[in-house]
Amino acid sequence: MNTPIINIKIVEAARDLLKANGYFVDNLWHVQDVRFICEQYYLPELTDEEAMGVFTIANEQFDGESGISWPQLEKAVFVFMKRKALLRGMCEKNPA
Repeated sequence: MNTPIINIKIVEAARDLLKANGYFVDNLWHVQDVRFICEQYYLPELTDEEAMGVFTIANEQFDGESGISWPQLEKAVFVFMKRKALLRGMCEKNPA
């Protein structure tokens, strides 16, 4: 996925704004990180919205001492996939 130059400039401006207001933002995660994990484990590619759901799961397990780590993100991908499969199974058994 090629990110247009304008989007890169917006992200840089947002980082600068947050830094100027006391936030540490040097380590940002991206939906492409989630997609890379899926690719490595031969899992289906997730949409941006689904990848954000993975970050939500990872954040639920947030540890202030270690932050969000790669292994934690991998675990969140598997939890997301399990939840998605369970929901799909429930919908197939009980179609609306």
